[in-house]
Amino acid sequence: MATVGGLANVATVTALYARAAYPTLESTSATGLLVLTGFSLGFIVTLITAHTRLLTPTIGLFAVLSVTTFLELTTPLPVWSELHGHTVVDGATHVGSYANTWYLWLGLFVFAGVTEYGVRRGYAIGDRRLRNLPSLPLTQRTMAWTVTGSGGLLGSGTLLLVLRSGVSPTPVAVVLLLFGTTVTAVPLVALLKTGLVLPTALFALVVPYSLATEVFVTTESPVHILLFGPYTVVLALSWLLESQIRTRLLGWDGGRFVA
Repeated sequence: MATVGGLANVATVTALYARAAYPTLESTSATGLLVLTGFSLGFIVTLITAHTRLLTPTIGLFAVLSVTTFLELTTPLPVWSELHGHTVVDGATHVGSYANTWYLWLGLFVFAGVTEYGVRRGYAIGDRRLRNLPSLPLTQRTMAWTVTGSGGLLGSGTLLLVLRSGVSPTPVAVVLLLFGTTVTAVPLVALLKTGLVLPTALFALVVPYSLATEVFVTTESPVHILLFGPYTVVLALSWLLESQIRTRLLGWDGGRFVA
């Protein structure tokens, strides 16, 4: 299954590249890198599903790839030219934006998988189908590895996205790495440690959309990602609010998440 996922992703990407005559295909090394990253993204994401039976990573991959393909097929082909030895493009390059930000999609799909695990295992929603995943409550070590790994992966992806847009590696870039990591870590801790879901819901409403906008639309203006810092505070406050409502008014005792 993982191999099929990798081949399907890279085949779709390279076919769309060929259709639009991307100059990338004129270079052996650039084409090799495109194939490697495209296959790796599809392989890793579908491997997660095959190994754990978590569905959201593969569903997310299929959804983003489908939207990218739709956009690529329904917009005019880009026009390529050269100016002073540099390639200049006139028009949208949706598949290029998708393929070149594979690390960001990987971080988002992993976050989706961890969230699905927490909800299904903690609230007993088809959790007997899951395989090769720990039971709740998580040990402190497992919790730390899960949260820092997922948060760091998406935070690093956010940083690479910003650097790709032309921002130099400055203290601002380091701050963006911190913001991308913490805005991911807060909802994961709230879910895996206490079973609270409001921070995750608010994350899903804002962060993926903001990152997708940066990938496909405002590719040279990553300033809005700085809002991830204040938004982390919003997520933390929503954690506190849901905790107060569910424990004091609804009698939530943590369920499987704590015992």
